[in-house]
Parts: sequence; structure tokens; C-alpha cells
Amino acid sequence: MPMSKKELQKQWAEKEAQIQNIIKNRDWNALFAMDENLDFSCALDQMLWSSVTEIEDGNFDISNLNHTQRVLFLVMALENATQADALPNFFEDFASYGREAVQALQEVGAFQCAEALNAVVDTMPDGIYPKGDEEFWDSIMSGKNSDIWDKADSVLCDYIDGRLSDLCRTYAEAHRDMLQAG
Repeated sequence: MPMSKKELQKQWAEKEAQIQNIIKNRDWNALFAMDENLDFSCALDQMLWSSVTEIEDGNFDISNLNHTQRVLFLVMALENATQADALPNFFEDFASYGREAVQALQEVGAFQCAEALNAVVDTMPDGIYPKGDEEFWDSIMSGKNSDIWDKADSVLCDYIDGRLSDLCRTYAEAHRDMLQAG
């Protein structure tokens, strides 16, 4: 017998409360005990955001994260940007992290995503997204670089290497000690 709407709402509220408790208390054991990789990634993403600082022009600084945390954070930020909207949104917030994001995708095993993102980063001057450059924006929206950006957006959206939440969970499990450090 299917659950009623009230039962589903209650179950969702309990899950949300559990996730918020994990985040608030930075409860690594409870985080790693979570059954669903998507819930795990959502909670981990929010835990890592607490160490990220906003700098000028709406960009963010992730230097307070260690290597393992940075890898996971960048992969999850890419996933969030491409699933919610489009790849340029990632670079609007993380203009100088393109090459590091490519390496992060490689580390978690998303090799086709990394290859597509690398082609995107190669379109940028010195590998850095030129925020506010209308000519560059036109080139990625409808100009000479639009096919490269569209392909990368599609590769990331379509989970061509597998669900990124699954890859992140596997990576986090393998690097749990480093993830918890810091």
C-alpha cells in the first residue's frame, strides 16, 4: 500500500531534520552512515560551504579547504551549476578554478566530464573565466566557442561517467580521514 501524502511529508521532514543536524554538528559518522548518496552529497556540500569565503566580484575562495575537500567541493559545485542552470554559472562563482575542477573530475573518476570541461577551460584566456567580457560571453552563447560549452554542459548534465553523487561518495569513502581533517 502506498504511503499517504502526510506520511511522505513526515518522512521528508524527518530526513531534512537529520541532514540539518549532521551539518550543524559536523557529525562525520552520521554523514557516512547515510544510505543515499544524493543525501550524502547534499549534506557534505553544505558542510564544506561553511569553510568557503566570498571575495570580490561575487567569486568564492576555497583555500580553507584541504585537497580532498576541494576535489569534492568543486565536483559538487559543477554538478549543482549544470543541473540547476548551465555551466557558465559555475565560472561566475569560481572564475579561476577551471583547471583545478578538471583535475577534481579526473580524481573522482569522471574522465569524460574532465575532458569536456578541459576543452571549455581551454577557451578561456589563461584558463580563467573573464567575468563581464561581453565578447567572450557572446562566443560561448552563440559564437565560435558555443559548441564546446554546449557539449560540456550536456556531458555534465547527462552523467556520462555515472552519477557524480555516486562518484563523490566513493571518493569520500576512500579519503575519509583527509575529508574529516580540517
